[in-house]
Amino acid sequence: MKTFEQVQAAAQAGDAASQDLLAQALEQMGRIDEALAWWMKAAKSGFPAAHAKLGLWQLVGFKLPQNSQEGVARIAAAARAGDPLGLSLAGVIDAGGIGAPRDIVRALKWLTQAAAVGDAQAACQLGLLVGLSGPNAALARTVLASAAAAGSEPARRALGSQPFAAGAIDWAAVGAAVDLSAFEAPLTREDVRASPAIAIITDLLPGWVCDYVMAMAEPALGRGMVVNQAGGESVEDVRSNRVMNFGLADSDVVLELVNSRIAAVAGMPAENAEGLGVLHYAPGERYAPHVDYIPDTPANAAHLAARGQRVRTVLVYLNEGFDGGATEFPRLELSFKPPRGSALIFDSVKADGSVDPTTLHMGAPPTRGEKWIISKWFRTKALRPGPTAAANA
Repeated sequence: MKTFEQVQAAAQAGDAASQDLLAQALEQMGRIDEALAWWMKAAKSGFPAAHAKLGLWQLVGFKLPQNSQEGVARIAAAARAGDPLGLSLAGVIDAGGIGAPRDIVRALKWLTQAAAVGDAQAACQLGLLVGLSGPNAALARTVLASAAAAGSEPARRALGSQPFAAGAIDWAAVGAAVDLSAFEAPLTREDVRASPAIAIITDLLPGWVCDYVMAMAEPALGRGMVVNQAGGESVEDVRSNRVMNFGLADSDVVLELVNSRIAAVAGMPAENAEGLGVLHYAPGERYAPHVDYIPDTPANAAHLAARGQRVRTVLVYLNEGFDGGATEFPRLELSFKPPRGSALIFDSVKADGSVDPTTLHMGAPPTRGEKWIISKWFRTKALRPGPTAAANA
């Protein structure tokens, strides 16, 4: 393995692969501006991984001016060159309709190509999408075994305690066997109240999706934060649970399918949602009574102008087997604890757009067992690039 100094010398001599490697090292060291400079050099030499990274930063407007069309084009070029990061990001873009028209068929093509070049997490997603309980269960098991052997923890969990061995895989057959019916199944909606609007959606997500979301979130959980009086976010005593927020760089095809399913049931554009938040409550942890809307105060003016008001919340309950832990609305004298895979939807504003203080609610602490939920907040403004007429292939 080369030392940092050897990689740096090769990068300075013009080797694009070393420039990319140096940029990765500098990013991990927190030297972001230097990393950007080296990725720019590598991109000028046509190095696909550098284009994928710069494309991501252009999509989200990090260190580069936000330019979704150019970002999508960079990522698509990297994907066509077979770059693993480019393939992964291209799948996310097409599955989520991010800066380009939503195209799930093409997203699955990128995902299959990523798995074929050794991306264990891409293989895991494909195995789960083929289905362990469907007609192609044996194929799904083989794919998941390959992913588990390559280090995918969600694949290991999906396979359970039974032994597994990776075998030869026909990736074209895997792609053809993908079953998206779990994300297209009809839904049952129970309207609880008209004002504030509250509804329960049963069977929004199947169990295997719930398990996958929890497995993906668990390694990155951190203390949950709240919007403070200064308009920023901070750790406060009112919230003791842990959370993982999936941004664009953390997402994947399955998570984008989840995002789209939630947006559809919420009746809101997917791009108006904050990142997929996964909340974990250990026994005794809570989120004290709070509102989801952002108070219209001078301190929050810039925040609201840039990001819009939170108007709708979707909570998806990912597990059962815990006591306590209900979502409680003290001013409405309502309490909810839907079954696994079901969702609670409520509006934080009234029909005229004004905030509704009666939506004060809390995440009560579990008294036994752990509680997992997805939290999705929808805003009045888009938070990431939505579908456009731009093409990325």
